[in-house]
Order: sequence, then structure tokens, then C-alpha cells
Amino acid sequence: MEKAVSLNFISVPSDQLQLANVGRSDTLSGHKYGPAVRPYYLIHYILAGSGTFKTDQSIYKLHAGQGFLIEPGQETTYIADKNTPWSYVWIGFSGNFADQLMQQIPLNQREPIFSLNDSKRLIELVNLLLLKSVNSTTKKLLNLSYLLEFLSIISNATIISRESTTSISDVYVEKAISLINKNFPNISAASLAQMIGLDRSYLGKRFKKVTGMTLQTYLKNYKITQARHLIESTNLSLLEISQRCGYQRVDSLARTFKATYGLTPSDFRLQQKELLTL
Repeated sequence: MEKAVSLNFISVPSDQLQLANVGRSDTLSGHKYGPAVRPYYLIHYILAGSGTFKTDQSIYKLHAGQGFLIEPGQETTYIADKNTPWSYVWIGFSGNFADQLMQQIPLNQREPIFSLNDSKRLIELVNLLLLKSVNSTTKKLLNLSYLLEFLSIISNATIISRESTTSISDVYVEKAISLINKNFPNISAASLAQMIGLDRSYLGKRFKKVTGMTLQTYLKNYKITQARHLIESTNLSLLEISQRCGYQRVDSLARTFKATYGLTPSDFRLQQKELLTL
């Protein structure tokens, strides 16, 4: 199951470059989408959490800060992680000029994975595209400028090899994740290493090798995804949510949430309530 905010655009076959759709999805544990095939390019960027992206050739374990390309006619499936289900934004587009643009960007079916260190503007562009307004030439051109800027950011992303996103099993890492689930929010990298009986640095290296992210990043992802779930599914105050999710101050939660999702917790909660009335 997922909660998504999306906008579909009217297709005009004669247009050389056009938007197909744009959106943001906040998934629940284990949510699966696919197998699916689309007639347009689709780029996803992961805001928080983690999950698995499958193509007919490869399986990739991905997390916040990474993204993936789906080409027209390509069959794919993606599955949210059970412990840290991901949130992501996406943008779909097509046209002859789209084909030319994508030939200049180093993403393709063989190397579809990328990473970005600073995603603030990327999130802003998606939120701008999600704003509904009267159809006009001015709005259409403005939306295309947002798409081109989005692609320009992606063109500077770091391409990730298949080997660095391959899943590896490790009994200590599995135990670490289990302990995080049982002891959250009263858990830290240091206490986790002590409970498992490993040196903190050694555990951190094993964790990074298996998951592709540091232990601190995983804990940060876990905290914000738990906070998001409480914001969208309960009427708890932000103070109560901060306390339940291990944030010492409400403004720390608000700052992290805005940096991750591009919206304040209050605006995000309002958006979720509006979706329920549609």
C-alpha cells in the first residue's frame, strides 16, 4: 500500500518533449509495484527509506539519496523495505527530443542507478510541477523548463555500478536491524555495537558493505520514516511524535522532515488529509 500525490498530463503525439506524469509516493512496509511497462521515460529519486528495484537483468538494493531510470518498454518491479519503506518522487516524460536528451545523460538500462548529495532543488521542482493550474501555453512552457532543469541536475549525478548495489547477507547486520526494530528509539550506533558484541567501527563497515549506507544513515532513515508514518496516520502532536521518534526538539524533526520531503510536517499532514477527501 502507498499514499501518493500525482498529476498526469495530457499526451500530445506531435510534441517533441512532453511530461507524462509527476508525483511523490510514501509507501508502507513491503509495498510492491509491478511488474509494469510504460511507454515513456520515468526517473525516480528516493527521499527516505530503502527498497529493491528489479529489472529483467538485475536486482538493486537502493536507499535515500539514490535514484533509478526506467526506459520506455522496460519491465520493472520495485518493492519497499519492510523496516524502512521508501518515499520517492518521480517524473515521467516522452517525445523525440526526450530520446535525444537521454542519449546525452549517462543513464540507461545497463546503468540505471544514480546518486545525488544535494536533492533540495530536485524536490522543489517536483513540488512545483504538482501545483495544479489552468492549462495554458505559459504554464506548459514553465513545466517544460522544470523538466529540463530536473534533467540537468540528473546529468551531474554520480552513476552507481551494479556491484555496489548488490544485496549481500550478513548475520550481524540482520541482527543489528532486528535490534533497531525492537529497541527504537532508544538505540544508537554505539549501543547497537555493544549489544551485538562487535567493535563499533567494524560493525559500521559490515553494515555499509551489506546495505550500501552507513549505520548512522540507516538510523536517520529509520527515524524519519517512523515520524512520517505517525504524521500521516495519527493526530499526535509534533511534540509527541518527536519524543516517540528520538528527536530532542520539535524543530529538529521539522528541519529534517522539510529537508527530506520538501514540505513541513504540518503541510505534509494537511496534504494527506486532502487526499482522503478526494
